[in-house]
Amino acid sequence: MEKNSPFMTWKRMWLVIIFGFSLWIIFSARSALTPIIFSFVFAYATQPIVEFLHQRKIPRGFGILIVLFLFVLLLTLLFIGLTPQIRAQIQSFSNNIPQYIKILELWILKFLTKLKISSQNEIQQFLSDNLNLFASVPLKTIQASSDFLLSTTKGIFSLAMSILYIGLIPVVVFYIGRDMKEISPVCLQYVHPDYRKEVEKRLFRLDELLSAFIKGQLIVGIILSMLYMLGFYFMDVPLWLLLGILTGLASMFPYVEWIIAFPIVILLTVLQHQDWAHFFGVLSIFAILSSLTGMFLVPKILGEKIGLHPIVILTSILVGGELLGFIGILLAVPIAATIRVGLEAVYDYYIISEDNSS
Repeated sequence: MEKNSPFMTWKRMWLVIIFGFSLWIIFSARSALTPIIFSFVFAYATQPIVEFLHQRKIPRGFGILIVLFLFVLLLTLLFIGLTPQIRAQIQSFSNNIPQYIKILELWILKFLTKLKISSQNEIQQFLSDNLNLFASVPLKTIQASSDFLLSTTKGIFSLAMSILYIGLIPVVVFYIGRDMKEISPVCLQYVHPDYRKEVEKRLFRLDELLSAFIKGQLIVGIILSMLYMLGFYFMDVPLWLLLGILTGLASMFPYVEWIIAFPIVILLTVLQHQDWAHFFGVLSIFAILSSLTGMFLVPKILGEKIGLHPIVILTSILVGGELLGFIGILLAVPIAATIRVGLEAVYDYYIISEDNSS
């Protein structure tokens, strides 16, 4: 009778140690890894364009350069076209801040007066002092940050590193995009031959999930950005252009637009117009576009390829952001998709194989 092999062999212990050390490296160097992750996501999302150019006898390296040039050109045109409008809206919003402060002061004063916490004069004086201080905080913070950034060696070094990270992104995108097709075969060389076919199958499944999610969500985000901008324009929402773009991009992740964008848009709209018509108008925009996303856009564009429940995606984003910041948000969905593929492999191996054997 053969003895059962111990569960924790030296080989498995070393794998666990290497895996834990890798996680520690990722967590410790998350700021430095952010441009790498962003570059990989960009190169991965633009692979269909590179493949299309490659099929037209254009080398992959030259194809990724064309994609980068078109992307930079698009950003430049958007910057030239949108910057004056956004700047004018921000200037108008800044000019209206004192009026918004007075409106907030009046609302809070009425509420606290009904509670009879203190005399009306004391409450009004307290609100005036603190709300005016609150209004000046952003400007003072920006000014102090700029002075500190430019007057200290550490600040100058941080600024230089940030510029370096941004400059590295096109370089990393070029090499990742050029060698994307070679990454999987190289990784498979380090897999035991007995498991190579199965691992290749699971990597193909993971690629299917991630490509469908990234490409689909980018399309959904662009469509919703235009729709939100249009809706905010007709509702005369302050900063409608900037908030429309940001709300549409936030809609790429389930319910994030309701958690982050909706309170800001509602507050600014109510401060601007102070009526129920605009309040319910903005609420209707969010409700209609969210329903449109769930019932039409996502099923038509993404279909059932993702297989990740919206709550799973949202939880992954929240946990990733809490643990690793912005890089955690970028890695949240790929990690969730990887876990799903791993669970599928476990199910196929332990459940289906046992059913077939019996």
